[in-house]
Amino acid sequence: MSKKIMIVAGEASGDLHGEALIKALLKKEPDLKVFGVGGNRMQQAGMRLIYHINDLAYIGLVEIARHIFFFRRLYYDLVDQIKAEKPDLVILIDYPGFNLRFAKKAKKMGCTVFYFIAPQVWAWAQHRAAKMARYIDRLAVLFPFETDFFQKYGLPTDFVGHPLVESLNAFTDKNEFFKTWRLDAERPVLALLPGSRKQELQNLLPVMFETAKKVKSKHPELQICIGKAETLSKSQIRACCKLDSESTIVENDTYSLVKYARSAMVASGTATLETAFLMTPFMILYRVSPLTYLIGKLMVKLPYIGLANVIAGEKVATEFVQNLDSDKMAKHLEVLLYDKNHRTKTIDKLKSIKKKLGEPGAAEKAADIALQMIKSNGIG
Repeated sequence: MSKKIMIVAGEASGDLHGEALIKALLKKEPDLKVFGVGGNRMQQAGMRLIYHINDLAYIGLVEIARHIFFFRRLYYDLVDQIKAEKPDLVILIDYPGFNLRFAKKAKKMGCTVFYFIAPQVWAWAQHRAAKMARYIDRLAVLFPFETDFFQKYGLPTDFVGHPLVESLNAFTDKNEFFKTWRLDAERPVLALLPGSRKQELQNLLPVMFETAKKVKSKHPELQICIGKAETLSKSQIRACCKLDSESTIVENDTYSLVKYARSAMVASGTATLETAFLMTPFMILYRVSPLTYLIGKLMVKLPYIGLANVIAGEKVATEFVQNLDSDKMAKHLEVLLYDKNHRTKTIDKLKSIKKKLGEPGAAEKAADIALQMIKSNGIG
């Protein structure tokens, strides 16, 4: 009888990493039945979707609380799926707000639980690591320092490296990229990455575009491009700001956009790590509801919000948080774009992040762990 795996991912980055994991699993075990929560990528890789990540695209404690009844229904629907399908393994990808709670329930129901891409409790709730050890059988982490952190709480942990190492090596040829998007290869490109959620788009894109236009007014040669996430539509982007004919929405090729851009404005999240890996100087923007920010500030004990800065252990990208002043950001953006000395120093710092992401093969290593757990009935 075919083995069954339930996977739960809750956002665009999880869909990307889930896709690679599913492909690796099915390559090794073609008869596996995979189902759960994910996006288009995971579905195309071979997973039967129960819920789409677009339905879960909320950020911030207050925002999620407003949709509490939806998440309650999601939770119990997945519990029913466990009862009906009896999966041999439950794999949870990031998305800690929901997945940590669901992991506890799945374990209580007798499931073997594997967490791929560890919740960053080392940043906001270290005490939760001990609780995680009670209902997570094994953990795969993306950064070397996470191994020691989780193992000291008795949680079997494997460093597999970062999936971005592989996915960020696929680019469109530079000449083809500029030709496809009708850009001038001789003029600088500014990339705007407002995130993958509608809420992020509404909070960040208007001020990003306003800032970009202020810089362009002084430097008319600047080309403004917006990287569109798969979870968003062009109409949603256009509803947030009045794009002119010279601004371009780039879709399905964001990594190439970032690679060939001279600088970028990036929503806090995984995209900061992606931009750092591609060694494009950038600035980080973060804005949520005032209450969510206040609660988060009380919980998070790290000096930085941006993941790239956290991993680097220093400020490789300036962070603009909550009260986003387009005049201040425009001044900094101009430095990122045109100050050669500053750019050189920044790129040197970004190289250190790239080294910390490990070697290729994260999905393959995670798939091997998952199949081993099934074979040994969850004994790590």
